[in-house]
Amino acid sequence: MAVRLYTKIRNKEIVFRSKVGVNFFMYLSDIVANQSIALVEEKKKEEQRKKSNSRQATIFRLAGVLCIAAAAGCLFYFSYTSKLEAESEAEMKRLQEMQNMTGQYIEDEAYSEETAKQNQLAIEKEQEKLEPKEETKKPEIDVSKLTVLPEYEKLYRENPDLIGWITIDDTPINYPVLQSDEEDGQFYLTHSFSKKKDKNGSLFLDQRNDFVNRDTNLIIYGHNMRSGAMFGTLKQYLDKDYLAAHKKISFDTIYEHGTYEVIGAFLSEVSYEDEYTFRYYNFLNAANEKEFEAFSVNVMQLDALDQGNLDAEYGDELLTLSTCNSYTEDGRMFIIAKKIKDK
Repeated sequence: MAVRLYTKIRNKEIVFRSKVGVNFFMYLSDIVANQSIALVEEKKKEEQRKKSNSRQATIFRLAGVLCIAAAAGCLFYFSYTSKLEAESEAEMKRLQEMQNMTGQYIEDEAYSEETAKQNQLAIEKEQEKLEPKEETKKPEIDVSKLTVLPEYEKLYRENPDLIGWITIDDTPINYPVLQSDEEDGQFYLTHSFSKKKDKNGSLFLDQRNDFVNRDTNLIIYGHNMRSGAMFGTLKQYLDKDYLAAHKKISFDTIYEHGTYEVIGAFLSEVSYEDEYTFRYYNFLNAANEKEFEAFSVNVMQLDALDQGNLDAEYGDELLTLSTCNSYTEDGRMFIIAKKIKDK
């Protein structure tokens, strides 16, 4: 109303000739000006609201896109990892079927044992020919005179890094054991039997070990997987009852069968190079009884079950299974078994 009246006065449709009329016009002008300022301010606020709403809408849209992308990424990741796990399980099942689970040859069980005996005779014959020049040096066996056991022939042809097979009854441990010089012997820490990338890795023998010219202590490494795969169940040996119920380990090399008895469970950690400490993973050979006794005394300081003494003596063939353990930073858990001698 005030604006229309102001416009008519400005257009001289209404003319005031008195002083009162002029003052009224001035008063009316102030009202119109104040209304105009208010309208401008309101317009600015409206524009700011629109911009703010537009920014919020953009942010919401971007957040929505990111959420969808994250969901798609998670779905892809879980699908991909599930696929890899399924492939890993399928491969392991195939390998176990090829090995026939028990370590006995499907077509002719006796043939497997006969081959093992022939290999043992060949080893003994070679040892008779070769005399060690020093106390710390063993005679070298000619591997070309040995024959791969029948149950491992196909697996060995598929991957010549195969050195044997390990089984512990009533546990998931039923795997091939490999050995490689690649990546400082750590290749199978992240690769499967078929040499594909695999978070489970494989069980592998220390690259420094000689399983033919038998070292005093063979060390096999494996991941402590939450799923229980590889050495994921090894930590259960920290329970005395579990150890008593799972003492027997079947460990065959590709040339001979072997049965071992678990004699202890231990906790340790990886030491820095400048630390003067006992490193169980560096004990491969004892050149004499004194060296073996030194190992026994040192390793029993890591005894997790308070057994007192190591039930082994110089001349025993040992097998160590080693894995990670979170009881401390860079923690390790391992068990030691000794080979049961043929009577």
